[in-house]
Amino acid sequence: MNSKVIYEPSQTTHWKNLFPEKMKLLGSQNLNENEELVATIEKVAVEKVKSSTGRDENMPVISFTNAPPMILNVTNSKSIAALYGESYKNWAGKSIQLYATKVRFGKDMVDGLRVRNIIPSANIDLEPHKQNLMKCLSLEELQEAFSRIPKHIKGKVIDEKNEMKAKLQGKENENN
Repeated sequence: MNSKVIYEPSQTTHWKNLFPEKMKLLGSQNLNENEELVATIEKVAVEKVKSSTGRDENMPVISFTNAPPMILNVTNSKSIAALYGESYKNWAGKSIQLYATKVRFGKDMVDGLRVRNIIPSANIDLEPHKQNLMKCLSLEELQEAFSRIPKHIKGKVIDEKNEMKAKLQGKENENN
């Protein structure tokens, strides 16, 4: 069975997506069959989340640059720690590959997300994106160029964008 690697959650016809106000977290409903999502970690923090019983609970949440946040369970935490080390503060900027599978939830078997035990390949040629950013002549042009970059790449060229932004802001200040 070949899996398709994707870099943004899919639009699926999973029944949970009929209730978007309840589906603010990343879950198996965000993947079509045989898809695996490469998500770049933005941060990990304990946040207040509504539990399945409707109560507010403090839970670990992993936020991504290219996908909705996800509740971080012990199994997935161990998998990420095996890839990137025990300190979750060092996970920011790293990518993980998520797949849907059957998992035990209480007495039931349900679909859940798991972290693949691999560091996703980053064989992306960033040079064309960097060059497009560095040749912008105005802040508006820079904003437009940055908006055209796929979400999963933006974090990898943010330094070039910020450098160019500072240069362009400096030029605007000189002209005023």
